[in-house]
Amino acid sequence: MTWDFDTFFTYLFDSRMAWAALVTFCVAAVAQLLATVVGFVLALGLRSRSNLLRAPAVAYVWFFRGTPPLIQLLLIYFGLPQLGIRVTVLEAGISSLSLYGAAYMAEIIRGALASLDPGQEEAARSIGLSRFETMRSILAPQAARLVLPAFGNEFTSMMRTTSLLSVISFQELLRVTTLAISETFRPFELYSVAAVYYLLMATLWMVVQDWLERKFGVGMASAPVRRPIWSDIKRLIRFPRPFSRKITT
Repeated sequence: MTWDFDTFFTYLFDSRMAWAALVTFCVAAVAQLLATVVGFVLALGLRSRSNLLRAPAVAYVWFFRGTPPLIQLLLIYFGLPQLGIRVTVLEAGISSLSLYGAAYMAEIIRGALASLDPGQEEAARSIGLSRFETMRSILAPQAARLVLPAFGNEFTSMMRTTSLLSVISFQELLRVTTLAISETFRPFELYSVAAVYYLLMATLWMVVQDWLERKFGVGMASAPVRRPIWSDIKRLIRFPRPFSRKITT
């Protein structure tokens, strides 16, 4: 059996594959947004001086970083109904991805907050600002800029992690690809199509992330000057110039 270009290009431009890629991107975006919100709350718990707040946050991060995301997905989708809690495929998928990603976002946000000068918080408290006002007006905006590069990497990872939802028959990109393979019996071509879509989504997000970092990095003294990602891509695909030597007499 040889490579079938007709099958590859037929499914590469198939509307079902494109729609599945769009669903994958949307699920990853919602899960990452929820993971960031939960991660921020956990980061505050990790920074708390109260054991009642810090201990649950530490236990959460310990559990969700120490167990595979597939196990967490199966616990939610197959385990919760045993306890009388019914969840749909979409609810199980988004909740498992967001809970898993929140553990990593919590450490990222905690590290960003810890890197800020503690004198800023002391100065804010000295002029009468509450802890909430200090976090909202002074610390959180600075930490958001520091978190942005890691946030982009986590979202790229989230788009790949959505492939686990095919285990519970959620109609994302890998699940649709598997169904197409059962019809055509051409796994090499179909998995290659899926790889192209994943690579395309990751590349587009890299461009957006690069723009966000350059835009919101303006005004930060410690922010390094970065070249646009397209310049690096052009540099990778640029062919070397023919060798020439100037002859002198």
